[in-house]
Amino acid sequence: MSARPTIGFLSDFGLADEWVAVCKGVILSIAPEANIIDISHDIPAFDITKGAIVLADAVPYLPRGVHLAVVDPGVGARRRAVAIGCRDGSALVGPDNGLLAYAARLLGGVAASHEITNTRYMRPSRHPTFHGRDVFAPAAAHLASGVPLDALGPPIQPETLAPLPWPEPAAEDHVIACRVIDVDRFGTVRLNVREEQLGSLGVDTSRDVDLAFGHIELKLPLAKTFADVAKGRPLLLFDSSNLLSLALNQESAAERYGLTVGDRVTLRRG
Repeated sequence: MSARPTIGFLSDFGLADEWVAVCKGVILSIAPEANIIDISHDIPAFDITKGAIVLADAVPYLPRGVHLAVVDPGVGARRRAVAIGCRDGSALVGPDNGLLAYAARLLGGVAASHEITNTRYMRPSRHPTFHGRDVFAPAAAHLASGVPLDALGPPIQPETLAPLPWPEPAAEDHVIACRVIDVDRFGTVRLNVREEQLGSLGVDTSRDVDLAFGHIELKLPLAKTFADVAKGRPLLLFDSSNLLSLALNQESAAERYGLTVGDRVTLRRG
């Protein structure tokens, strides 16, 4: 790890209250040399899916280090607190509720995972509603300071970690069943299909792609960028994070078509 370790930090805490500053204070009291990068604290409250996507979209571009994520509607309940060592050498710290799963995949997969149970690496006094301050922030800081992952607690079989908070795309007969997993601030509708998956699912990307949702059917080009079509026209493209996305040039696809997270979209196989 570098002389000044990096801790990426994502949460749904917002910035109106003291929670982000408190967690940073805890981190810096343990690891004063840490460079804390705020990924986002504007994740909608309790929105694990949005948190998972924003975390995964960001961490491949951060310096290798520890990434702390807290979107934790089950705080104080039976969900586990976990630290995950990824194959690229990074570590993820947060609740075992699916929040970390996509980031772990994009960082090469899970090399090791441990439940955070060792109170030596927590705050002495722990409140059941603020594990971000009392459990996760200290664990991230200790990892950044060189404490080994396995010191935090017992190992967890990777296959028992909470999965992605959305289903994998599924091919059946001549169609591929997808889900809307995100709508960005421009109204681009992002699907649970990555570029490397599309060909293996049987879609002919050399010609227009048929997709359907609700009572709407579209035949759209698979474009490289928004300007490949006229303003206000629809297109499919792989966005900068390689997710297949339905977009309009300079308008909101989500508003025009009434699509929201969780909606089903089907692609017709070539």
